[in-house]
Amino acid sequence: MNCTNCGSEIKEGAKFCTVCGAVIAEAETPVTEASVDEAPVVVAEPVYQAPNKPAKQENKIPEKYSPLSPWAYFGLQILFAVPIVGFVFLIVFSINKSNINRRNFARSYWCKLIIAAGVFIIALIIALILGVSAGGLFRMSEFGSTGAEMMM
Repeated sequence: MNCTNCGSEIKEGAKFCTVCGAVIAEAETPVTEASVDEAPVVVAEPVYQAPNKPAKQENKIPEKYSPLSPWAYFGLQILFAVPIVGFVFLIVFSINKSNINRRNFARSYWCKLIIAAGVFIIALIIALILGVSAGGLFRMSEFGSTGAEMMM
């Protein structure tokens, strides 16, 4: 037997639906005045059933896309600063596909190194064009004289 209100299955002879609380009308037993007077009045409260929610999904991010913690970025900065070992790890992490975030960070570190090398080369070229050497700057500052007085 099924409930006419919600369609859920009901036990035979039940007067109320256990899911929605609707009154079940039985067509088999005719209702007469005598049977209504004799029957005790029973008020049943509908039983609430929470809707079925899907189970909480756990963090199912693949290892390839998992984010790095701030401490991982800090550790990678220190690792890349080590002269030879850091350079090797920088190359390996730049081409490694096991974690996209670590690979992108290593590639950004390459960009930083290229920019720093470019700034150093430009500063060196400007110094060579102006004819300034590190030794000449030290001697000028030591005696408090200008470059023109040193040349004479």
